[in-house]
Amino acid sequence: MSHVIVINGPAGVGETTVSRVLARRHPGAINIAGDALRHFAPENVRHSLRPGSTYRASAALATAYLTMGASKVPFEYVFDDAEKLDLFCSGLPDKAPVSVFTLWAPIDRVIDREANRIERERLGDMVLRICQAIERNLHLLGQVVPNTETPELTAQTISEAIANPAYIWLRPARGN
Repeated sequence: MSHVIVINGPAGVGETTVSRVLARRHPGAINIAGDALRHFAPENVRHSLRPGSTYRASAALATAYLTMGASKVPFEYVFDDAEKLDLFCSGLPDKAPVSVFTLWAPIDRVIDREANRIERERLGDMVLRICQAIERNLHLLGQVVPNTETPELTAQTISEAIANPAYIWLRPARGN
C-alpha cells in the first residue's frame, strides 16, 4: 500500500540519512528531503509567505507523488509539535495512510552530528532548543525510534513497523 512515511527528528539526529536508506529499501519510493524544500523559497521571499508554507508545499509534493504511483513517500523534516505535523497532514489526501517516526538520540550525540554535517549551515544553539521542544512533545509525534546504531538498522526498524498493517499513525482530527 502506498503511503507517506514521516521521518521526524532534530537536526543532526540522522533523519536525512535514514530517509534515504529507507527510500532505497522500497522500490518505487520517492524521498522528499526537508532541506531541499527550504531552498525552493529564497530568504527574500520567505517573509511574505504564510506561516507553515513549507509544510503545505511538502504535503502538495507528497500528494503529487502518491497520485503518480509512488509506492512510499518518505518525508524527512523537523516537526517539534503536533500542530506542525497536523498542518502537513492536512494537505494530504484524506485517505492517505501516514506513518510517523521520530528519531531520537542522546543530545550530546545530536549536537556533535549537527556540528559535523558536511555542506550544511550550522544551527548552533537552535539544535538544543529544537531537541527540548521535540522532547516535550514526543508523545504526540508518532513512534519514537532510537537512532543510535547505523542508519541501515534504523531504516530496518522503520521498514518492519510500516510492514505491520496495524501501525498507521492516526492523524489528528481536522478542524472545519
